[in-house]
Amino acid sequence: MLDSSSFLNKFLQNLRFKQAKIFLIGDILDFGGNRGELRKFVRGRYLAVNYDHAAMDNACYDTIVCLAVIEHIDMDEVFRIFYKFKNILNKNGRIFLTTPTKAAKPVLEFMALVGIIDKASIAEHKHYWRKKEIYTLAEKSGFVIKKYKKFQLGFNQSAVLEHKERF
Repeated sequence: MLDSSSFLNKFLQNLRFKQAKIFLIGDILDFGGNRGELRKFVRGRYLAVNYDHAAMDNACYDTIVCLAVIEHIDMDEVFRIFYKFKNILNKNGRIFLTTPTKAAKPVLEFMALVGIIDKASIAEHKHYWRKKEIYTLAEKSGFVIKKYKKFQLGFNQSAVLEHKERF
């Protein structure tokens, strides 16, 4: 989980928020949402979920946001979570995610080593997702990628996923 108390971590979080804001519609599930820092940008109902996923099971959402989260979760578990997302995302809803690119790994590890960013958070990274893997995640979970881009000099990436078949 992100320690948003350091200046650089907060700065990077705000860059992700800037990417996400334009995609926030309706009721929002902020998966891995820490202390709910994204809430200030949401007009509808808002739920931040961290380790206890049960709270998200009995509702539907227009937008599911995963900002710098999936790299902290084992790949098999990410697929299971996205299968759940398929059932709780409204038919015209979207998922917005960000995750560091493979190119970011040595940079983040160096920054953590010298104490510029939180060492524990970087040590928790289980996988650096490639573009192709994000497309595979979408496909196998019943979604399509509507938009993909790299940002932060190619060290971060974002994707917008929607239902493959819009019911």
